[in-house]
Amino acid sequence: MYLIWKDPLIAVGTNTFIDSMLEKAGFKNLINQFRYPEIDLEEIVKLNPDYLLLSSEPYPFKELHISFFKERLPKTKIRIVDGEMFSWYGSRLVLAGKYFSTL
Repeated sequence: MYLIWKDPLIAVGTNTFIDSMLEKAGFKNLINQFRYPEIDLEEIVKLNPDYLLLSSEPYPFKELHISFFKERLPKTKIRIVDGEMFSWYGSRLVLAGKYFSTL
């Protein structure tokens, strides 16, 4: 699961560039809704993702957010990821494959 915003929590759904990049990085997106749906914390807990990726942008998730989610998802691997690598087209794509291999 990949979150791009807090208050409200907004996830990345299908039919998005980020969803395509998640697939290229080897992840399976659990959000089976189009575009960028609002999601509540209870739904995230219910889905119990193997990975919760918190984007560095447009919302700048920080370490305190990792702690917040870790309390609720103790088995989930939670990472802050470089939002540019997942969502910006163009020349950054040259670097994306190498970056994804570090996740």
